[in-house]
Amino acid sequence: MRDFVLYFLRLGALGFGGPIALVGYMQRDLVETRRWLTKEDFTQGLALAQLAPGPLAAQTAIYIGWLRGGSFGAALVGLAFVLPSFLMVLAVAWLYLRVGGLPWMQAAFYGIGAAVIALIARGATKLIKSTIAKDKLGWAICGVNAFVTAWTESELVWM
Repeated sequence: MRDFVLYFLRLGALGFGGPIALVGYMQRDLVETRRWLTKEDFTQGLALAQLAPGPLAAQTAIYIGWLRGGSFGAALVGLAFVLPSFLMVLAVAWLYLRVGGLPWMQAAFYGIGAAVIALIARGATKLIKSTIAKDKLGWAICGVNAFVTAWTESELVWM
């Protein structure tokens, strides 16, 4: 459990690119590289996290913690994953208020945007390849959902 908590603390502190990228890192690190989880366990956790409202990466992490350590493991992993981001947001907010409107901070976030888009695209591609693979029905459902989401500019639960 200690290794899981340390992994998620590190991912929470250094992970970059949004929920899809973070889930992609989890898949790469925990399923492919370290083999701490089976592909089936990870896919099931990802599916459950996608069905529930809320943050995808955090819910996937909490599910993984639950797999390893029950409710206590879920709480530890969830805290380890979310706490670094929370502290960073507090620090940036404090800095912003302390110094006053920071143009350099806004410019930095604009520059980071391109990197985030690339990481999301890479993570989404890896997730699609590992979950849908060669399932034609899965690809059809994914395509219809993508089209409807782009067309309506919202995610529809009934889809």
